[in-house]
Amino acid sequence: MQISSDSHNYNQQTVLTIYAHADDEVLPAAGTLNLMSKAGWNVRCLILTDGSLSSSAVKGTRHQEAEAAGKIIGANYEFYALEECNFSTQAVIKVAEEAVKYWQPNLIITHAPQPEKYGHRDHEVCSIAVSNVATRKNIPLWYSAPPVFLRGFEPNFFVDITSVIEEKIAAIGCYESETSKVFMQLDAILVLSRFWARELGQMEGYFEAFEISRQWVNANFFNAMANISAQKISS
Repeated sequence: MQISSDSHNYNQQTVLTIYAHADDEVLPAAGTLNLMSKAGWNVRCLILTDGSLSSSAVKGTRHQEAEAAGKIIGANYEFYALEECNFSTQAVIKVAEEAVKYWQPNLIITHAPQPEKYGHRDHEVCSIAVSNVATRKNIPLWYSAPPVFLRGFEPNFFVDITSVIEEKIAAIGCYESETSKVFMQLDAILVLSRFWARELGQMEGYFEAFEISRQWVNANFFNAMANISAQKISS
């Protein structure tokens, strides 16, 4: 694992994404991560594999492409080299636990559960393992939308990324070695982002979709609600 030497800011909120392959993070969540970064979050993207089994003719460049994308969306990357299509849930659990211990994230984002019949084997294994860690460590967990296979994915949280859609497109475009894939094409990116807008009944704009598996709010949230209600009554 390559961990940058930047110092921790323990007052800063941290989001940790854990994905099987470089590009899995930008397709469903580049806009959301960019908005988080702009809001002051520490955005960490952990990639489990090196892309050695990519169907692309360009080999060994996925990490460099990821770092280029990170500069656009405001994310820092850590890389592992687990064997694609052959890593175990236990291997990912070990990686995730190490990352959680080091970064102490306030939120984790990963692949949505996708049975191997419909999705990618690596995505499913990653999702199972990361869900295990988030549950045991009591960390809020979001599942991001699959780029193609939507079976079983039931989003219950949507992020308006209209203001950063150009950054999302540019970040995905950094993965030049993957441009032959249909879901990496500009029209596919825009259509899916508009699809999520229509799911909300929005005629305009671009959205990203997530399924919140684990989330919680602290007492301050309810105190703030109570204060607002009290102010309305007194006025």
